[in-house]
This record gives sequence, structure tokens and C-alpha cells, in this order.
Amino acid sequence: MSSSTNFLNNILLNYPLQTPVPNITNSATSSSDETRNKRKISNRESARRSRMRKQKHLEDVKSQVTRYKMANHQLMNRLRLVNHNGQLVQQENQWLLLELVMLQQKLNHLHNLMAEPELHHTLLPSAWPCNNNVTTVFSDQNQLPLVTL
Repeated sequence: MSSSTNFLNNILLNYPLQTPVPNITNSATSSSDETRNKRKISNRESARRSRMRKQKHLEDVKSQVTRYKMANHQLMNRLRLVNHNGQLVQQENQWLLLELVMLQQKLNHLHNLMAEPELHHTLLPSAWPCNNNVTTVFSDQNQLPLVTL
């Protein structure tokens, strides 16, 4: 054998046969692509759930605003009613105060008349409209009423 053939055989014997190396980079790339795709899907689902929560929150807030507007409207109506009734009460109170003053003046006038003795004989109870059904008995001496029935 020639030395060159021995040399080649020696190389082949000393060095193991090289089997094809599995494509580690392809497998790693495939795994990272799969992981990336899973992450994208997960992120999309998370974003969809977030949008749904946001939409529900927005609907809840709109509903609450509607309820608050209705309650505010009802309160405003009640306030108008209370103010109106308050004005009516104030008007009635003013009228009653005016009537009180007028009645006090009449009472004072009557007290003044009663305080004057010369007017006693002219003030007969039957002279008042509310005493039309009253019978008065007079004494013979000074024509002052003794009994009013």
C-alpha cells in the first residue's frame, strides 16, 4: 500500500465518522418562534380582556351618571316644591301677623272705650253682630245691664 493510502486510512480510522449534526439552530429558532407566537396570542387575549373590562367600566360609569342626573332632577323638583310651599307659608304668616296687629288694635280700642265710664251705657252686648240673639236685663236705676242671657 502506498503511503498516501495509509495516511488516508489512518485519518479515517482515527477520526470518527462525522454524522450530520442536528440542526440545533433550527430547533431553537422553531421553539423561540413557538414561544413568541404563544406570547402574542396571550397578549392579544389579555388586551381583549382589558378592553372588555374598560368597556364595562365605561358602561357602568355612564349608567351611574344617568342615575345621578335622574336623582338630581328629582331633588331639584323637590327643592322647587319646598321653596314654593315656603313662600306660601311666608305669605300666610304675613297675613296672620297683619290680622294679629289689626285684632290687637281693635282690642286696645275696646279697652279704651271700656275705660271711659260715660260710654258704658251706650255699649250694649246686643250692639255687637255676634250677640244678636242675646237678651239683656237692665236695672231700673242707671240703665246698666245686670244679666245677659
